[in-house]
Amino acid sequence: MTAVRYAHIFGLLFGLLSSRGANAQFVVERSPWLDSETVTEEPVNQRWAVANQSTTQLIKTELTVEGFNPRKPVQLKVEEDTALELAPYRRYSRLCVEPNFMLYADFIYADPELPADTLMLKPLAIGLETALPAVEFMPGTEELYFTSAPALQALRKFIEVNPTVSVAIIGHDNEDVLEPDRTSRNRARAVFEYLVSSGVKPNRLSVEGRGASQRIYTHPSTPQEAQANRRISIRVTNY
Repeated sequence: MTAVRYAHIFGLLFGLLSSRGANAQFVVERSPWLDSETVTEEPVNQRWAVANQSTTQLIKTELTVEGFNPRKPVQLKVEEDTALELAPYRRYSRLCVEPNFMLYADFIYADPELPADTLMLKPLAIGLETALPAVEFMPGTEELYFTSAPALQALRKFIEVNPTVSVAIIGHDNEDVLEPDRTSRNRARAVFEYLVSSGVKPNRLSVEGRGASQRIYTHPSTPQEAQANRRISIRVTNY
């Protein structure tokens, strides 16, 4: 698929994300705490901070968070101690891009037993690798799903604000697909083509497919565990 075609597709997808987000982007996932003995619908009060993993020094930065607004991601400025009210039944996606640090990405639920949460950013170094769980694909395909837009934009920004960085885009899959090595590489290739169509120089990117060799769950028992195995990660190859 040509870069022009990818740009056109993502233009349509991002437009869809803005106009139909209330119906399409936001999916409430049931929190495990709703099935505990102390079920509550009360907001969970939690404090977030961001710190340098090496020095533990707090960092003032901005997070891209999905889950606060059903229509779109929210840009959240995080100071030394930012107080939040979180819904106990909702999954939140968090992305952080800070120059000279590895891209941070995770999914969380609001844990009533966790009053404070500090995101630890890793100083950039060759060989660092991290998963991007919010990069998702259409079920059973190698086509990027439009809900991946915030994570893909964060990845592009990460490369832009660190002008000497090069990264390997790595695809992972389950063993239940016919050709996991090929499928995982093609999914990584889809991310590569999105980045190139967005202006990233291809010589800063490489593509790898690890198939099912590094599954998080060896025998996934839920759709969520299977989805966690089918992931994209990145590794710093130059800095």
